[in-house]
Amino acid sequence: MTTTKDRSSRVGALEVHPFAHPQGCRSYLVGDPESRQALAIDPHLDSVGELGATLQRLGWSLRYVVDTHTHADHPSGAAKLAGRFSATRVAHPAGDHQGVKRHPADGDVLHLGDQTITVYHAPGHTPDHLVLLTPDALFSGDTLLIGAVARTDFLGGDAGQLFDSIHRVIAGLRDEIVLYPGHDYQGRTSSTIGHEKATNPWLRIEDREEFHRALTANPPRRPANMDDLLRLNREGTDIATSISAAAAVDRVRQGGAVSVFDVRTAVEVAEEHIAGARHVPLEEIVARADEIRAIPAPRLILCRSGKRAEMARQKLESLGIAGLTVMEGGILGFAAAGGKTEKGKPQMSLERQVRIAAGGLVVVGAALGWLVHPVFFGLSAFVGAGLMFAGITDTCAMGLLIAKMPWNRRPAAAVAPAAGGCAATAPAGGCAATAPAGGCAATPPGA
Repeated sequence: MTTTKDRSSRVGALEVHPFAHPQGCRSYLVGDPESRQALAIDPHLDSVGELGATLQRLGWSLRYVVDTHTHADHPSGAAKLAGRFSATRVAHPAGDHQGVKRHPADGDVLHLGDQTITVYHAPGHTPDHLVLLTPDALFSGDTLLIGAVARTDFLGGDAGQLFDSIHRVIAGLRDEIVLYPGHDYQGRTSSTIGHEKATNPWLRIEDREEFHRALTANPPRRPANMDDLLRLNREGTDIATSISAAAAVDRVRQGGAVSVFDVRTAVEVAEEHIAGARHVPLEEIVARADEIRAIPAPRLILCRSGKRAEMARQKLESLGIAGLTVMEGGILGFAAAGGKTEKGKPQMSLERQVRIAAGGLVVVGAALGWLVHPVFFGLSAFVGAGLMFAGITDTCAMGLLIAKMPWNRRPAAAVAPAAGGCAATAPAGGCAATAPAGGCAATPPGA
């Protein structure tokens, strides 16, 4: 699940259902209980299943799906959600999103029954940025965050335009207007315009040039996988379920190691690994699913040769996690394609352990069959049949069992945690309400 608890609230005549993603992203369902019509705002690809389940539970029809801007830090689920519910996609024309049917002008109105939501063009973070205003709430996307504002150093952003947008659209709003931002890393769901006027340091800067200087003085680093995500979000294409080792090498060289997670045993990782990858053993992926959600997409899954990575992908997709890509050929293919790895002390490989265990069981079965009772020959036959099955299906139950043994669960070699952590961390590629490395929030003024 993307959310930890139901934080739905009635804001005026409309009902708001927020969805918090471990990357710090926020998605929203806004519905009119009278007409049972709804719109979705900035759906994360991982959250599509949960948004859909909520719509069905409430009996709402989805009328619109809005991307407030072209996202650079996570995959949009707008195309998938709109397609599933035959909804109209909404985005600014400057975003050049394929499949969008409605491009609102500044001040255009969306209707949910008798209720109205006004769409304003608010460039600054990106040229195509929109904000949505109901009579009682502002959905600000990345323009205004809780205690922060958006960064403007990529995607054609402009600090002066952000200042203008804030003062034209937001600063004059009533203090009691509820603010729903596009991101937050502190576990917060909402604020109010009045609270932000009183506490947000960016809203206290009244001079445009001073705002511009402060916002551009110390930009964070780029979000992870930004170029891939921009292309995917504009084209609306699916994330590939696998990529070649050569393509993986290129992605890692461009800083994509933060999106790699390795499902091998600790012993295997200690022997050789990709610097910057996160270690999540195959048997732990369910328990650590939220940790995996926090890894910036597209997420690359790595094992020795690719088989365990595919098993992990299928299991995680069943949990509603999207944006998963298997690295074909695993660490062996990655190294053969020229990828840089870090090596530690050689360990006994899992494959070698399987050979020893299988051979030992065959010998024991044969010996007991001769010395004790012929029934023990069945042990040797069982192991032989298991090896045949493993060869035919390219799976190995014995290997999965041995991987759980204590000697294979020793602490792995030091591997840097992947960017994209949850509220307690500052992940690269986030759009936090503070200033995470690589996020879409600006560094606080004076920092």
